[in-house]
Amino acid sequence: MKLIKSPLILDDFFIINSNYKFIEPVSQNEDLKVLFNDYEIDIDFIVRSVPKEENKFVILSKVSINQNENPISGYSLFAESVCFYSFDASSELNENEKSDMLWHSGVSMSVNSLRNFISSMTTFCPLGKYTLPSIDLTSLLNEKKKILSKKKKNETKEIKKNNK
Repeated sequence: MKLIKSPLILDDFFIINSNYKFIEPVSQNEDLKVLFNDYEIDIDFIVRSVPKEENKFVILSKVSINQNENPISGYSLFAESVCFYSFDASSELNENEKSDMLWHSGVSMSVNSLRNFISSMTTFCPLGKYTLPSIDLTSLLNEKKKILSKKKKNETKEIKKNNK
């Protein structure tokens, strides 16, 4: 099949913060690679247009792996990135279509870039490469939209309260 390029262009990807810690096993009998499946994972992201730049967008994303108060043996990882996007000048997308593409394809590409970074970062670590598991992107996006909607409602209530 012939490749059809997306109108969404990933212009750049940067890691802006990362952290790695090896947590020694409590017992010699622990199969640490099995524990990878038990890691608590948190993913967050922000989609924004770049101020004073036409056709420039940014997605800040971060992933915390086994970063809770009582991490289990193995790896404790954190990575935060920024991805810069633009749309092909010849594309004829309206603002809603661009937003949908950023929220779906852009977030997916950003998380996959983090996944690749984490895999590379852990390649030379004691337990070998850790790969971020597959993600239910629809659930992630729906959860984020609920959080943003709730935040917006609270801000609106606060503004109304202050205007009284």
